[in-house]
Amino acid sequence: MKKSAFILCAALSISACSLFPPPYKVPVTQGNLITQEQLSQLKVGMSESQVTYLLGNPMLIDTFKPNEWHYLYASLYAEPGTKHSDADDLVLIFSDGVLTQIKNN
Repeated sequence: MKKSAFILCAALSISACSLFPPPYKVPVTQGNLITQEQLSQLKVGMSESQVTYLLGNPMLIDTFKPNEWHYLYASLYAEPGTKHSDADDLVLIFSDGVLTQIKNN
C-alpha cells in the first residue's frame, strides 16, 4: 500500500510540471539590422566613412584582416513581430579605404 501511494505521488509530482505553460523567453536580437534599402544604396567604390554613415559601425573587424568588415545579425527566440535583417552575414572588403567587394552570405 505504501509503495503504490509513493509511486502515485511521484507520478503526480513529475506530471505537475507539464501542466504549466512554458516560461516566457525574451527575444534577443544582436548585430546590425540592415534593410533592403540600405543594401541597394551600397555600391563598390564608396569610402569607409560613407559605408559607416550608411550602415553604422561593423559588428566585427578582424584583427588580422582590418580591411574586411563583418555586419552580422542574429535573433534568438524570435516572435512573429520581430524585425529581421535582409543581410544576416554581410562582408565588405576595402582596399586603400575604398569598397572593392561585397559578399552577402
